[in-house]
Amino acid sequence: MSRNNFDETMERLNKYYEKMPTQSSSADIMANIKKKKKRNWSWARSYQRWQVAALVVLMLGIGYVLGASQLSGSNESASPIDSAADQAPMESMSIMMAEEEAEDQEAVGENRTLESFTSEEETKWIQLVDEEGMDDEKLVRRLEIEGLSFTTYYDHEFELEHVTNEQGQSIKVFANYGQGRVEPVLFEVHKFADSNSYDQAVEAYKTMMIESGYIEVETNNFFETIGVPGQGVEEFMFEKDGVYAHVVPVEHVDGYYFLRTSSFSIGNTEMIEFSEGFGRELKVILDEFSWVY
Repeated sequence: MSRNNFDETMERLNKYYEKMPTQSSSADIMANIKKKKKRNWSWARSYQRWQVAALVVLMLGIGYVLGASQLSGSNESASPIDSAADQAPMESMSIMMAEEEAEDQEAVGENRTLESFTSEEETKWIQLVDEEGMDDEKLVRRLEIEGLSFTTYYDHEFELEHVTNEQGQSIKVFANYGQGRVEPVLFEVHKFADSNSYDQAVEAYKTMMIESGYIEVETNNFFETIGVPGQGVEEFMFEKDGVYAHVVPVEHVDGYYFLRTSSFSIGNTEMIEFSEGFGRELKVILDEFSWVY
């Protein structure tokens, strides 16, 4: 080896020696190794994050495609159902309108109303004796109808029905003890529209009762025993399915008023329990009865 070559070799070795790490302790050497590993691990984790993100985007794309396909199928299958559902209310409305029209045609010439009272209607407390002979009090409501020249009071919980037609008008009071209307009528007043003679009015009333399914029977003078408000002419009695209708025509200045109440035969086991209550309530109505003019 020549002198020049030897010098060049020594110079390169000297440079390599200067570039060698200066750490001499084992701790420094290990720290340097960990630092390199940490740098490599950070790059690997960054790469994994990109893989996960790409996978999520791919899954969302697949889910959107599948969801859109199912939604399209659901809309197509639901269309007939929606159409039927839209048609159902219209069909129901048409049926209801047809039924109402039929009812209106049946009720031509008659107006039947169930009176709905407000707080403006007059009420008062009255004293009476109950079924056990004890003093009691009752809240009653005033009854006065335009075209009928009388007033009276009845239990405020009872039902009132006003019927008008070409023949005349009727006012009916039905008992109600908290379980719905009790039929037959507790008290009724009927007045014919035409100023017929007495015989004509009686004949018309009897025809009306027969058409309602009643038959005339011999009277037991029921009204005579309890008293009649006014000039009673004579008394009639009708029977239907164990129910008696007691009727008395009362002559007044504007015509004849037919007063009616109900009682029950002993064999009518379903209604006999109401007999005592009907009698007591009828007494209240007749005691409070007065003519307007």
